[in-house]
Amino acid sequence: MTKLMLLPVIIAIGIFLFAPVGRTEGLEFSGFARAVAGKIDTEKATYEGYDNSISFSEKSLIALQADYSFSSSFSVSSQLLLHTDDDRESGIEWLYLTYAPSESFQINAGRLRTPFLKYSDVIDVGFAYPWINAPQQLYSSYLFSQYEGANARLRRTFGDVVVDFEAYYGKYEDELESSGINVDIEVNNLFGGVIEVNYGGLQLRTATVNTPKVETTIDEIAPLLQGLKAAGFNSIAENFEINDRAGPFLLGVSYDALNWYVSGEWMKVSSDIDVLANLESFYVSYGYYVDEVLLHLTYASSRQSLDTIENTIPVGVSSALDQLYFAVEQLNSFFPTDDLDTWTLGARWDVKTNIALKAELSILDGKEGKSSFYDIKENNFDRNAALYQVAVEWVF
Repeated sequence: MTKLMLLPVIIAIGIFLFAPVGRTEGLEFSGFARAVAGKIDTEKATYEGYDNSISFSEKSLIALQADYSFSSSFSVSSQLLLHTDDDRESGIEWLYLTYAPSESFQINAGRLRTPFLKYSDVIDVGFAYPWINAPQQLYSSYLFSQYEGANARLRRTFGDVVVDFEAYYGKYEDELESSGINVDIEVNNLFGGVIEVNYGGLQLRTATVNTPKVETTIDEIAPLLQGLKAAGFNSIAENFEINDRAGPFLLGVSYDALNWYVSGEWMKVSSDIDVLANLESFYVSYGYYVDEVLLHLTYASSRQSLDTIENTIPVGVSSALDQLYFAVEQLNSFFPTDDLDTWTLGARWDVKTNIALKAELSILDGKEGKSSFYDIKENNFDRNAALYQVAVEWVF
């Protein structure tokens, strides 16, 4: 289904299901949707799919969820997501079985969201957080957004302090596309954990994802790697093979005083893979409520250090070696370096208990010579732009 066909479907289903659906004999239906319009003020690049014309096709979506309770302890949940973004596939977003013998302990098994960032579990539910775009330096960068496996959650209370523990294990498979190149990613032993501490309005959070071995298949560069090995440049070929450890670590803190809040997350992604960057990023956000309207300001930043593979192929010896040399140079430039600073000023108006209107202006300050999350069309682009967005978010 094309983006133009899918957008009317999202709007129509959302309007039809505007009110809460309710529950029928153990079966409960619910859902959420968002209609987002945006543009950037340059024609020299695109950002998150946006160009200098207004588009509704990058972030708009609708999801329908069904939860069925077999008993007080066993239930199953499934979510169907329809998305207009070309970089995401519509379909079953999650499907899992829950065993909850008590209010403080539960086990889930199936296809699940990786519980890493604060809003990882609800990143598609725009109604659940203040922004239209959660800070891209974190929420567009971390790998392994979902997995197939199991997790266990435990809650303990110590006076006024509530501590939540979560551990998970499973496998991850996905197909990513960048600059027209398809990358198949597979992780067979993904595991990690989360510890979250709540005391009044204060929340502290730490999380990690561990992937002892990330395996990728990139069909487009396979002939180049074979050519390098055939010419005796095995070390260069091996450097471009993505087959090693990678994993992010997170620290988060927030304080909610009801009429105002402050929050932040810091993430570091380290890797033993030569061509993947080590990433460090964070955001700090402040919000203040004026009646039903939330005004918020967010600063986000990311820095990547990319190990460029040394190209030791001699030039001028033969045309075949020249071709290999320039192919390696082109491949070196393919891997992104997303250094970016962003200031985002936004407003959210909860017009009803299940409907919110949002508007945002983001000033994007990228770094010269870096990709900075842009898809660059013209080489003289200075990596600076403004992103304008408006959205309607609702749950039903």
